Amino acid sequence: MKNNKKFKMKRLFIGLMVLSLAFTSCEEFLDEYSTIGLSADKLTDINAMNSLNAGAYNDMRGFYAYQHMITTTLMRDVAIRRSANWTPFYKWTNSGIPGMFTSNSYSNGYRALNKINTVLNADIDNMYGSNAEKSSVKGDAFFLRAAVYFQLNNYFTHPTTGKSVPLVLTVLGTNDRVSLASSDEIKSQIESDIEAARTNLAIGEGITSHAAATAMAARIYFYHGKYDLAYERANEVISSGKFSLEANVADIYTKGSGSSEVIYAVIHNSSEQTFGPAQIGFNNHQADDQLGTTSLNPNGLIGQLRTADPTDKRFADLMSEGDGRVYLGGKWPTNSVDYVALRLAEMHLTRAEANIMVNNAVTADDVADVNALISRAGAATTVAGTPTKTEMLEIIFNERSKELYNEWGDRFLNTRRLQKGIVNENGSGQISHATYSQILYYPLPINEVEIHNLQ
Repeated sequence: MKNNKKFKMKRLFIGLMVLSLAFTSCEEFLDEYSTIGLSADKLTDINAMNSLNAGAYNDMRGFYAYQHMITTTLMRDVAIRRSANWTPFYKWTNSGIPGMFTSNSYSNGYRALNKINTVLNADIDNMYGSNAEKSSVKGDAFFLRAAVYFQLNNYFTHPTTGKSVPLVLTVLGTNDRVSLASSDEIKSQIESDIEAARTNLAIGEGITSHAAATAMAARIYFYHGKYDLAYERANEVISSGKFSLEANVADIYTKGSGSSEVIYAVIHNSSEQTFGPAQIGFNNHQADDQLGTTSLNPNGLIGQLRTADPTDKRFADLMSEGDGRVYLGGKWPTNSVDYVALRLAEMHLTRAEANIMVNNAVTADDVADVNALISRAGAATTVAGTPTKTEMLEIIFNERSKELYNEWGDRFLNTRRLQKGIVNENGSGQISHATYSQILYYPLPINEVEIHNLQ
């Protein structure tokens, strides 16, 4: 049933994404006649709402495109060999994060939000269609808004002022101006939206699913420090039985949305758009000294973990050696793979750590969650007995680092959450959280600052 549903959703997604090609931004869409017959006075039916949601999903490719590469480089998990573009992200010690590429997330995020807000401000309840169809439209929009603001808030929040990005819940016109919201205000909206997504997608699933919204909720609550809710949502996903760990870790990334482990993916469609995470990941991490730009930094945490257990499949099967280097291209095997945004392994790690944080103790179930991933990877040793809380949290940190490196940014966000140090440029020491927390955040695009007079 799960595979059939995925196939059905994928066909729907591709079909709707083709329709969405006419949308470049909601503003332009509303001002111009659309080639598919959806002019401003016709935004009154479910099909129009689905097309807007599909257009927002299309924007998610550009929204996610650089995030994994930026954060992998910030963590110095990789060494930058020959790229003037990426070197500043590695050498951030004095200058912080450069504006190059970060504005891509901002602009694509708000482009998606304008479409999403068009849907959520429409009179969907009075449109023709079943209750399930209406709920699926609302569920997709709430899910996307939560997903976009979760990433924006994590990366753009200023560490001293606590100011984040503008909280926009309506459709902006050309002359509208916005101001910055606090991170707490954004978090409150994210949590409200993801629960609204869960409620609606439980009635009627759309481009995404109730399970994806529940898994996203687990991620959100985990990073918001609400560990009781993070445990509940992660446990619900795992206990549903809808997903299972792949026997071979490399299969996750070649199968993409077709993997039994993948909960939420942005599906690649080469006829529609090639730019996105896959292209950025493949081009930079490919195992070619002349074409790729990165290789494993032996001084970084991932390099050290690999040295400690090189037979772990997360290293052996996803990394390759050549030209005297170690390449990390296994998670981006081609430039046309689906972008894996959420998968079951993360839920096991989240459930285990959240349960420890709630109970202030380690249980056998927490150990079992972590050992499921260690065993799948064929690592040298599994967790024996019941470690102390401190020991187990360190084990989970390392396993989370091994499992989710070079993906959606968890390595960076989790390191910052736990206030751990980051290896310095020379690999001879650590830069403390107190130091890097003041400079490792995305700068707002200068044109947005000037247009909206953002402080």
